[in-house]
Amino acid sequence: MSASPGPGRLVPGAQGLLATRVDATQVGAPSDLYYLAAKGPVMDRIRTDRRCTVTGHHVYADDAPTAVTGRASSLGEFVASARGTCSMHHVKTRWSYFVAAPGFGPAQERGIPGSGLYVIMAATAMAPGSHRVLDRLVNHVRFGQDGAADFVRAVAKTPV
Repeated sequence: MSASPGPGRLVPGAQGLLATRVDATQVGAPSDLYYLAAKGPVMDRIRTDRRCTVTGHHVYADDAPTAVTGRASSLGEFVASARGTCSMHHVKTRWSYFVAAPGFGPAQERGIPGSGLYVIMAATAMAPGSHRVLDRLVNHVRFGQDGAADFVRAVAKTPV
């Protein structure tokens, strides 16, 4: 499975897979904006929907950019994952989410071309084993040669 640039939307409660990236070389926006998008609005739709719950999340890197912190050494990177459930129209789904905005930090040093913003969202019917299905879906999405685990390894302070 691979991902390509372009807009997309997976509404809460729907089943499917969305994988997209914003290529910084084509957009030309400063890396600070990717950090802000990854940390806030990218996930707001699910967080604010009363029919959905977040059952777990993990932030692998959260180093606000220099424009926010005033520190010259700020990398401006954000990498996180979350999971949860939605219940709409008597249909229950389980979802999983991954976002990376590597900024100018370690992920770019790996040579990720046009590093900007990367989003993976998957949802499936809630059933026994559905969390394993979602893990497989999210972990098999590739942005070029790199997947979610590569982003996590790139920003991890200790080996994953």
